[in-house]
Amino acid sequence: MSYAQAAATYQRNAVLTASPEKLVKLLYDGAIRNLEQSRIGLSDNKTARSPEVGQSLSRAIGILGELRASLDHAAGGQIATDLDRLYEFSLDQLSQANLTRTPNGVANALQVIRTLKEGWDGIIPG
Repeated sequence: MSYAQAAATYQRNAVLTASPEKLVKLLYDGAIRNLEQSRIGLSDNKTARSPEVGQSLSRAIGILGELRASLDHAAGGQIATDLDRLYEFSLDQLSQANLTRTPNGVANALQVIRTLKEGWDGIIPG
């Protein structure tokens, strides 16, 4: 088994055995990683329209959509409503960044998601 295969197997097992709280942390990490890649790519005119930037944006949008869809409004009450609004704002910013091919919207979404991740890290250790 190659190193890449072993790493992929480890990552897959980590996701399959993770608690719901750990999955949210993994999703935030993935969103932040893809948002950073998008922001960097959109900051350079040579790469702003590259397929890689589009893929990073698409992955980030998919992750935020998944986080938004997983909100339990009945159990979460006002917190779920507030998170829904933050995800909606972030998704709107990413759509604008995708249309304009500028990094501003990505930077705004990144700030929101990093803040949410910090709060989540404070609640769920490890």
